[in-house]
Amino acid sequence: MSNTILVRYDEIGTKGKNRPWFEDILLENIRRSLGNQATVRKFRGRIAVTPRSETHLGEVLRLLAFIPGISSYSPATHLPLETPWEDIVAAALPLADQAIAEGRTVFRVSCTRSNKRYPSTSPEVQKKLAAAVLTARDRCFSVSMTKHSFELEIEIAEDGIYLFAERRPGTLGLPVGCAGEVLTLLSGGIDSPVAAYLAMRRGARSHYISFHSPPYTTEESIKKLVDIARLLARYQGPGSKLIVVPFIDIQLLVTARCQESYRTILFRRLMFRIAEQVARSNGWKALVTGESLSQVASQTLENLTCINDAVEILPVLRPLITNEKKETIAIAQRIGTFDISIRPCPDSCTAFLPRHPITRGRVETVRAEERKLYPEIEDLFQRAIAEAEVFDV
Repeated sequence: MSNTILVRYDEIGTKGKNRPWFEDILLENIRRSLGNQATVRKFRGRIAVTPRSETHLGEVLRLLAFIPGISSYSPATHLPLETPWEDIVAAALPLADQAIAEGRTVFRVSCTRSNKRYPSTSPEVQKKLAAAVLTARDRCFSVSMTKHSFELEIEIAEDGIYLFAERRPGTLGLPVGCAGEVLTLLSGGIDSPVAAYLAMRRGARSHYISFHSPPYTTEESIKKLVDIARLLARYQGPGSKLIVVPFIDIQLLVTARCQESYRTILFRRLMFRIAEQVARSNGWKALVTGESLSQVASQTLENLTCINDAVEILPVLRPLITNEKKETIAIAQRIGTFDISIRPCPDSCTAFLPRHPITRGRVETVRAEERKLYPEIEDLFQRAIAEAEVFDV
């Protein structure tokens, strides 16, 4: 029975002198995610997670799958370095028996020896352990180094010997928090939650802002946003905010005074301005959106230029900018947001869609249209921010 979990990372290992800083962030994220269900410690190139009891093992394994920065992890048996050889073999045989029961009978042994003080070399350990398993389970296994169905792995580290036969894939990327905090414009559709997830995987802790336009949007729309944000929390832990801004008065002003064809671009510009003000007031370092190049009329290069023009300082990150829709849907299904995103709820932009939206907007024109909103728009801006509803995720 496994008594620990061996956690690996890839990209963190390339960070040179900054590597311990990244490791410590990942270590803390694992501790926050697992709470009191396990103890966590690091050693050279690895992190060891020890569940408090056997009953916690399944939940700990489940939670590790969601933590960015982890490349893979293995349920393992941890033995002291001074363990007699016959006890090492005895610990390996249950893994062999499980493989036999599952019909995986072509095997190999792999050894990694980071502890060079251990008396046997990696090839010696591999040959010796393979011979012991073959002898103990006579005629049950054949050996192949390239076409095996069962790989028995042994790692000899500074703090002991680890035996395992499974590598579960992790989320990859960098640990959340190493790249600062960002504000994701969350629409409730398929794309923006995926964009938030991808930003998390690059180390950015995401907060969320969305826009509410009653009676065109309903309380069900807000519940949908909360559900998405709560689901995404399993990838970065608790502590984020969802800010829902009332937007209807701003939309009515735009609809009354501006060209219909520029309406959606103007809505987006004003949303970005509010989002930037909120982000800067909280010390968040960038805006994140789910836009993909030319996916809809507002996402042509010209229209994206018109929208970006509204942002004064912060970078706008678009992780999906070159994605095909099918690629984004596949990620949404994998991370669990898809079923929530497809709930039929209108968002703020769909409430006032123009019949013939401009596809090649001009910055000079959109600025002129926006000037028609003054001076009233300044008061509406501040009122919208003041009346925003904030949810702790």
